[in-house]
Formats: sequence, structure tokens, C-alpha cells
Amino acid sequence: MDILLPFLGQRASLDHWEVRPIATGTLAGPRPQDPRDAHVRVVGRARPGLPVEGGLHRRMQGHVMAYDVFPDHVITGVIRRAPVQVGDTVGAVYHLMPGVDVAFASRVIATVDGEVDGYWKTGFTYQTLEGHPELGEETFSVETSLETGEVRVALRAWSRPGTLLARLIAPLARRWQLAGGRAALDHLESRALNPVAADPAP
Repeated sequence: MDILLPFLGQRASLDHWEVRPIATGTLAGPRPQDPRDAHVRVVGRARPGLPVEGGLHRRMQGHVMAYDVFPDHVITGVIRRAPVQVGDTVGAVYHLMPGVDVAFASRVIATVDGEVDGYWKTGFTYQTLEGHPELGEETFSVETSLETGEVRVALRAWSRPGTLLARLIAPLARRWQLAGGRAALDHLESRALNPVAADPAP
């Protein structure tokens, strides 16, 4: 991972991450003891049936696929384009403490925009790259019930420490991880409740 000092003008760059492979441990998949998370929250309701342009699902899709998932004071996303596509490198700048950021990156391995188990699901999955403090995979999505119109956002993941430092501070890192998931749901819910102020520009 990269340690950044913003007050010295240091900014996150994807350049050296884009040439890195997905971490070998990530490709090996989850182990039975690895934490698995499923952060899910209902953020509104639409008409039953397929999502419509301008509706809540498609508006939330804009945020998810632009990696506008976390509140900026917690994690700032770094991407080349929106919507993200398979093969894209997605950076995350975690604001560790005032004046100190850490940056790491993952690669998009899949996107979805279709029916899955009675829901219309739109989102993407990424896996962590070599040098990321964690080994793992995460899926970000907006999901609308075709039967009821209930719209929910979800973050589903598995992970384990990928570096010596991450193993040494594993309990603390795990608390940060869970707090980040809750903050993401709060952030996405705020996007759903405040569409005029929060929707990304076309």
C-alpha cells in the first residue's frame, strides 16, 4: 500500500497499481475461517418490474458504478472512468488520520445488470491486487425486487489479512472494515434520500 501525506501535495495514482496482478492469495479464494460480510440496506421503493430510466434503481446505479460508495471523509475512490468496467483498476484512499492517507487498489473482475433470484441487480465485483493490505473480493450492488419494487444496496465480501502489518493489527483492521461497511450504507442511503444534491452529473 502507499502512504500519502496530502499536506505535502501527495496524491494517489493508479499508474503503478494498473500493472500489478491480482494477489495470488486472493485468487486462491476464501478459507473457511475468513470473515464474510453482507451489508444490506433498503433505501427506497419503486414500481414493481424492471428498473426505469430516472428511477431510484438507475440513479443508485450511477453512484455504485462510479465507485461513489463510501463517504469521502472515510474513503475516496480513484477511477479512470465511470461506469467502471471489467479490467479497470479501482483505487481507494483511506483517510487514516488527519494528514495521513493510505492508498491501495483492486481490479474489477465482473459486472452485472440483470435479473438474479427475483431482483434486478446492477453492480460490480473487484479483487485485491498484490500490495493491498487485504486479500479478498467485494461486490457492490443496487438490487430491486421485481415483485415488490423494494430497492436495496449491498456490499458483500470475504477477506483476510494480506500483509504482515495487516496480520499484526488484524483486530483493529477488522473494526475499521466493519465500520467502513456501515458508513457505505449510510452514504448510499443519503444518496437515495437526496437525489437533487447528490446525483452525479450526466
